[in-house]
Amino acid sequence: MSLWARRALKAPLVVWGAARHALRPPAPSITFLGYHSVAGRLPLELDLPYPVFRKQMETLARHGSVIAYDEAVTCLAAGQTPSAPRWVLTFDDGYLDFYTQVFPLLQALRLPATLFVTTGFVDERVPYPLMARPDLAAVPVTWPMLAEMAASPWVTLGAHTHTHPLLDDLPAARLEDELVRPLQRFEAELGMRPRHFSYPRAVCDERVVAQVARHYASAVVGGGSQAAGWDPYRIPRLPIRRSDGYFFFDAKLRGRLGDEEQVYRMLHHWAGR
Repeated sequence: MSLWARRALKAPLVVWGAARHALRPPAPSITFLGYHSVAGRLPLELDLPYPVFRKQMETLARHGSVIAYDEAVTCLAAGQTPSAPRWVLTFDDGYLDFYTQVFPLLQALRLPATLFVTTGFVDERVPYPLMARPDLAAVPVTWPMLAEMAASPWVTLGAHTHTHPLLDDLPAARLEDELVRPLQRFEAELGMRPRHFSYPRAVCDERVVAQVARHYASAVVGGGSQAAGWDPYRIPRLPIRRSDGYFFFDAKLRGRLGDEEQVYRMLHHWAGR
């Protein structure tokens, strides 16, 4: 689907969301935002142009509404409701632009974020985690970069498997290796073990969740805002895409684009029939 087609799809969803919220304003919540790359040089929805990303972060910083991942998890586990909307910044994979562009911006704006690292991408540049496209290439961060960021108050490091496979398709031994090897690599390189996990492509099932819970304190999936009932191993995230630009990003912050993920799932289902 083209960039403009996606924006055409979003527009009526925003109108519908605004009308619905006018009738029943949503209660303040904690929403986890999901990012990947912000270099803006790849023809992918999950690679945002940096100027757009910077404007998004400046908006969040003005409202003072970004909280750290661990603070959010603690509040949600305790059943606490924020007095105003709160946002959690998360990033997947570990692209070089997180160190060169995201990290300096987080420091300047004093925004906390969590980076879920695909350790095989860092170690061996395993195939580009975003998409199996041999014509595309991306550069990962390095372990010294991760050490520098982890030493700051603005970046929490999490795990995102070693080679970024779909976990629900793996045999038990391979699944265990994909969960444990990042812990081993982090401990060997940085002397720490990440506590939080991100499922590749937001895919999990009961077997995968149970295995993840043996090694990590929480895990994020896809979706959107936190639904009723708290599950630390199915924390939903709101994906931020290139087609959002700033207008639709603002709509997402206002809770007016909550149906987008459901519509995409329906379209993918129909396309696969």
